[in-house]
This record gives sequence, structure tokens and C-alpha cells, in this order.
Amino acid sequence: MNPRTIPGLYHERVQRYGDRIGSYYRDPSTGQWHSQSWADGFEQVKDLANGLYALEVTAGDRVGILSETRIEWVLADLAIVNIGAITVGVYATSTVEQTGYILKHAGVEVVFVEDWSQYEKVKEAAKIAKCIRTIVLMEDGERARSSKATDWESLLSMGQEFGHENPDTYEEGWRSIQPDALAMLVYTSGTTGPPKGVMLTHKNIYRTIEAIASTLPTDNDLGVVFLPLSHSLQRVAGYAGIYTGGTAVFAERLDKIVDHMREFRPTVQASVPRIYEKIHTKIRAQVEEASPARQKVFHWALDVGLQISRLRRSNKRVPMHLAAQHRLADKLVLSKIRDVFGGNIRYMLSGAAPIAEELLEFFHACGVVILEGYGLTETTAPATVNRLENFRFGTVGQDLPICKTRIADDGEILIKGDNVFAGYWNDEEATKAAFTEDGWFKSGDVGEKDRDGFLRITDRKKEILITAAGKNVSPANIEKLVRAAPLISQCVVHGDRSKYLVALITLEEEEVFAMADRMGLKTPDSQSLLQHPSIVSEVQLIVDRCNRNLARYETIKYFRILTEDLSVENDLLTPTLKLKRRNIREKYADLIAEMYEGKKKLRQVPVE
Repeated sequence: MNPRTIPGLYHERVQRYGDRIGSYYRDPSTGQWHSQSWADGFEQVKDLANGLYALEVTAGDRVGILSETRIEWVLADLAIVNIGAITVGVYATSTVEQTGYILKHAGVEVVFVEDWSQYEKVKEAAKIAKCIRTIVLMEDGERARSSKATDWESLLSMGQEFGHENPDTYEEGWRSIQPDALAMLVYTSGTTGPPKGVMLTHKNIYRTIEAIASTLPTDNDLGVVFLPLSHSLQRVAGYAGIYTGGTAVFAERLDKIVDHMREFRPTVQASVPRIYEKIHTKIRAQVEEASPARQKVFHWALDVGLQISRLRRSNKRVPMHLAAQHRLADKLVLSKIRDVFGGNIRYMLSGAAPIAEELLEFFHACGVVILEGYGLTETTAPATVNRLENFRFGTVGQDLPICKTRIADDGEILIKGDNVFAGYWNDEEATKAAFTEDGWFKSGDVGEKDRDGFLRITDRKKEILITAAGKNVSPANIEKLVRAAPLISQCVVHGDRSKYLVALITLEEEEVFAMADRMGLKTPDSQSLLQHPSIVSEVQLIVDRCNRNLARYETIKYFRILTEDLSVENDLLTPTLKLKRRNIREKYADLIAEMYEGKKKLRQVPVE
């Protein structure tokens, strides 16, 4: 056995945990929840792997998966890596053109798809990626069989037959895999250009999850899986769950996450900042709708929680009178906020994008520890992380035991270690450009370290705006400041090589309607409401407050409120909810230009 590969780890854990429940998932046809043991999952993985052998997939071949997050994604992935093939994840929200580009670039011949709509998408994409020869459907089996397409059950049957005729192939296959073999190609989101295929080896993955387990020890933990499995953060978190023997609950839909948390009461939860922001906004909105007396109790309880939080983070003693107040505050308010996450959380993780320090302090005051980490696809997700026993808000923690970070002369964060990728697929030029001459990976992020080694991210190197006056501006910091207001959904700052900064802003729909009710505003539709002078004035007040905390050259001079929120569906956010700046800039080029025209220096979109 070679335990330092994914197959070696997986088979060892199957032997150890056997009949213990490894996953919960909901049957899309009946809506019923089901559990799956480690042993039952292994039987499917083995049959799928043998099914791939029957389709003449061999070690080193690339196999695609195009699906939302679900248990079949993980089973297919494990089957692929157990025969030494390479998993190529494609976001379910990808267009035909994006799908075709990735499948062609990777040379994918066999691809798993979620349902018939994705099947039709891949059929169209196959006109671009002419290498595709087999598409396997996870759902719609009857429709697939009537169309002579391969479905999940048929592949399992093929695997059982192949395994019966070739009893040694599967065992010999997974045992022969070496740590330096490629396990996956993870394609970047393409926020700044065409996606690149990041090559991650079994060693990259194994060493990373080993380091995570040693840094954040877990035992019998449960978490809700909802982030895209094509993204390295959720993928590595899933492998870490295999390493630690955790239980995964596969979320039905993104908007069901909170319901699933309440039902299954996770102990450890990975997420992205936007989810925490939305939960925080909803809590604040509920408080604003409460009676004055209840609002007073909430703010008192939160203040007590914040005092306790600061004392504990400073390793200071909590006075007896404050401890007594905290017990009451917890009973009346704070415990109810923890119940939003199921009430059983030991800690939560945040990655993929910066999270506001105010959010971390708010949830910690309520008894929920959110540990922020930092990494990239090229570093197998994490490179640094805050620890339960040693964390600092506003930082992304200290280096993992398997890697080192240092700050270059221009402020760029450089990384070296076992988690750093093997290069970009079929792109030697980009691979060479990604490293310094002495072998450090250039992250593209700008940061600083304190004397204890805690890393603070200050901006993306490529996203730093340089004004016409030569001032360097971090748009992310300004956007985070504006977005902290409950009314604001998104803020995108522009101003590269310009005399001043402008912003595109979207609003939280629930907050807008609640505000309209309080103000007694009457408008024919929601779009008109978003441009109502009273709503615009509220946004202006938020921008003005933020501007007071910024240097003059960082202030937002003009803004426009968009009538459509930024989303994954309209290709303005990545699947992990990060801004696609280039797409936003292109779509709203006229609005941005308008704010720089001298004759139209208005602070809002005029109401028709």
C-alpha cells in the first residue's frame, strides 16, 4: 500500500471506518435524505473505476466532471484518481464556449455530467473539443438509455462485469500510483484572462491535507458541502474530510445551506466571505425590524460578547461581573445566533477572498470562531491559516508546516513548499513566468508579515489601481468598507490611470424593500425603486461615511446603482463569488465612462 497518495489514503480509511456513515445526500427524484457508509461508497467507487477501465480510460488520461456539488461528483473523482487518471472539473455554470475550451485544452475524452441539460451543453461543446468520445449522465438514466447515451447505472454495471473478468486490474492500478503522478487539473476562474490548467499531484494534495489535519485537529466532525467541487478550496476540504474521517452533508442548493446547518448541526464548516456577509446582513435586518426594547437587548448582549471576545483574544482574565453578564447575554441573544449555524460549531473556515474584520469580531462575540486562511489554486488551496489556539483577526494566519511564505521587495507574497503546484498544463511559458529564478511561486498578491509570522493580505498585485497622479490604490479594501453596510450587496471600484475613483454598486433586495416600507415609498417596480432619490440618498450617506475613513485619493467621487445584481449566472462573479472585474468593466463601460464625463458629474443615476 502507498498511503501517501489519494488512493492509498482512501483505501486505508475505508478499512478503518467500514460501516460508519461517511455522507448524507438528498435523492433529487424523491427529495428524501439518504446516508452512505464508507464501505458502500467504496463499492460504487470500485465499480465506477472498473467502468472507466471498460471505457478504455488508463493512467494519465484526463476525465471531466461537469456538475453541481453532489455525492456523485466525489464518487466519480475518487474513481478517476484510483485508476491513475486525472480529474478535470468544469463549473456547472460554464458556458458552452468555456466548457469546450477546457475540455479541448485538457484533452478530455470521457466526461461525467449531472443531467440532460448539461449533457446537451457538452454535446455542443464537443464541436469545439473534438476529443470527447463518451458522456456519462449522473441523472436522467432512462432518458439516457433511450438515447443510447451512457448513464451512471450502466457504467456501474459495466464496471461490475469488467471487475469480474479482470479481478486484479483495479487493485494493481491504484497500488501502482506514485506521489508525483498528477491527480487533477484545476482550471482557474479566468478573472483576468483565459483559464489555465493548474497541475496538482497526489503529493501536493496528500501533504496539504496532512498539514491541515495537524493544524486544525478534527475527530468525528461533520460539515455541509456546498462550494463548487471544481474549485480547489472545497475539493481539498473534501479530501481533508477523508483524511480525518469526517462526515459530509451534500447541500441540496446554495440557498438551502442555513436550513441544512440547522438540521445536521455541523461541527466544522468551510465557506466563503460572501456567505458570512449575507447571514450577517439578515441578522442585522431582523434586529432593525424588532421593537426598540429588543434592539436594546441585542446591542447590549453584543457589546458584552465583544468585551469577552477582546479579553479572550488578548489572553486576559474575564472579570466575574462580566462573566455573569455574558451568561445572561448568551441565553437571551448570542446562543440564538449560533443556532443559525446549527448550534454545534467548533470553528468555521473562510477562504477564497478577504473577509471583513468586523464580521470576524461580530461572530466571535456570538461564540462562533471563523478562522481565515489564504492560498491559491496553485498552492493546493491553503498556504497559511489561523489556528484555534493562535489566531489574529485581520490576518490570514501563519504558514502551514509544509510551506514557507516571504515578502518580495515589491510586496508580492512568494510561496515555496510541497503544496505548490507542478505547473500549468501545456503552458511552459506561463509556468516559467509563475516562479522566481530561485523557485518561489509568485502569488500575485501583496501582503505583509508581523513579527510573529502572521500574514496580512493588502491587495492583488494585478488589481492595484494606479491613479493619474501616480497613487497606488487597493480597490478591495475600499469595496470591503462599502460592502459592510447591510444595504450594499456589491461594490466595484474603478479608477486605474484616472483622476479619481468611481464605483458601481448593487443593493440587497430585501433591505431595499424594507427601507421602502419604512419610508412609505411608492414605485411601479423594483428597478424604479432602486433609483428612487431616497434610496440613492441612503447609498450616498454610506459612501460619504466610508470616504471619511479614506485618504483623499482613495475616496469614491461618483457612483452608479445597478438594477441587476452581480451573479455567477450573469458571468460577473466566479463560482466562489469573487468579482470578475474584466467582465464587469466591459458590460458597464458606458456607465463608467459617463462618470468621467465632465458634463455628467452626477452622483447617481437620474430617475426617469
